Amino acid sequence: MKTFLLSVVVLAGAWSAAIANELVRFDLNTYNGWDYTRPGFVLNSTSIGQNDVTLYKASNGDNYTLISPIIDKGTVTSLNIKVLGYSKLYNNPNYDAYKGSPTIEIIDGQGNVLKSVFYEFKDKMLIRDFTVHMSVADLHIPSFKVRLACWSAGIYSALAIREVIVDDGIMRGDVNGDGEVTSADVTALYDYMLNNDSSSLVHGDQNGDGQITSSDITAVYDVLLGT
Repeated sequence: MKTFLLSVVVLAGAWSAAIANELVRFDLNTYNGWDYTRPGFVLNSTSIGQNDVTLYKASNGDNYTLISPIIDKGTVTSLNIKVLGYSKLYNNPNYDAYKGSPTIEIIDGQGNVLKSVFYEFKDKMLIRDFTVHMSVADLHIPSFKVRLACWSAGIYSALAIREVIVDDGIMRGDVNGDGEVTSADVTALYDYMLNNDSSSLVHGDQNGDGQITSSDITAVYDVLLGT
């Protein structure tokens, strides 16, 4: 049975269409629950599309930040935070790439910073498309939020946010953690279930039910076959 199943996967040839499990998203069509901390600002498709959701420190000292909805911690151990934004005034002589660099923070319900990453911009350019990876395995809390800020940016160095995607950092189907989804991931599950060999097992619980069973093999096949 094992050999037959593997041969089906090889013939199907469906490899790396897998994506991680998306937790929250911010874009033109998905912004409910997000908090842009600028008084009186209306967060909608128009303001996002006009690149008006800008991160910077105003002249009155207020910092305008973007905060995600609540994310349940559950079994999440890592995050990929993918950001698409624009340094709209990058050609202005007052633009400062370092000051316009964003800080990505994990915060609790009271706004306390639990973890943070400073993503430095080294060059002057319009489009900012980057991903930050953060581990949350050591956070023993039921939930958290993600906050984006440019704490040192003035108006000329502001970063306009167009899209944010936060996922759990784990590619669905990638059992052995090599960054691909292939028949080797099915083999890793079989080796564990039949021979108690966990040497290649990194993300065995593919369906998130807290155990490793034949259902996880089915979950990997679903990814391989694009179902």
